[in-house]
Amino acid sequence: MTTARQVASGAPDQKEQFQALLVRCRLAVEAGPPEAAITTRGRRRTGLSQERTASMLGVSVRSYGDFERGLIRREPEFLDRVASVLHMSAHERHVMFLLSTGQEPPQPFTRQLDSVPAYQLALDSSVLPGYLSNHCWDIELTNQAFREVWAGRELPTNVLRYILMSEEAREEVLLDWETGWALPFLRQQRAAMNTAPWAQGLIELQRELEDTARSDKRLRKLMKRSTDDEYVHPNGDTRLINHPKWGPTRITLLMTRPLDAASAYRFVWLVPPKPVDEMP
Repeated sequence: MTTARQVASGAPDQKEQFQALLVRCRLAVEAGPPEAAITTRGRRRTGLSQERTASMLGVSVRSYGDFERGLIRREPEFLDRVASVLHMSAHERHVMFLLSTGQEPPQPFTRQLDSVPAYQLALDSSVLPGYLSNHCWDIELTNQAFREVWAGRELPTNVLRYILMSEEAREEVLLDWETGWALPFLRQQRAAMNTAPWAQGLIELQRELEDTARSDKRLRKLMKRSTDDEYVHPNGDTRLINHPKWGPTRITLLMTRPLDAASAYRFVWLVPPKPVDEMP
């Protein structure tokens, strides 16, 4: 694996790989007629120029040129802006981070949700309640069994927002709300913020939590308590839930991720204590 020390020392092969990656991605962008250029051999070439790329990134042409040649290091936020402007795939972004910083990307690239039909089929093939969420806790896809848990109620669109800020969740759906749900998920949110402090979705969610806590004494006290300990959600954790068909039930939460290591999406399954067909 490329190391940060090797990048900093300016190993020629790494600089060349880095430049080749960015140039290839930059010239592959469908930029339209204004970006078309005539090469010295008279052939028309499309793609983004360095000038146009620098403008889109809000930096000088010289600064971007030095960056593209691997002469300067930039922060993760800038690398993600480059990945977006150059329409990089998750794999290309991953390689860019390794060559630039010597480290894995701090947060998976989630510009768009790929393979929706396959993800939905995986959910629909299960009798267990399940959903697909992103790194900001937004619920992207669900199955029928999951929707039945909220029969007659509004379906949650964001896991953390529902657990921590919904009065219905506290009083009717999530049993043992304070210690079983709220505290662990507050700690998970804090861990997520520490991992990706630049993620806009997490920043907005944290701001909303803090705003809500100003008038919600119960949540405010829990947010203070949540800083006393660390917590990362382990597979096999159990929670109490009031299921509309099963009644008060201790469910097990299982999480899986797609095989694509760069994906931030995760499947979450709510598993009852015995097979679904044996539940009440």
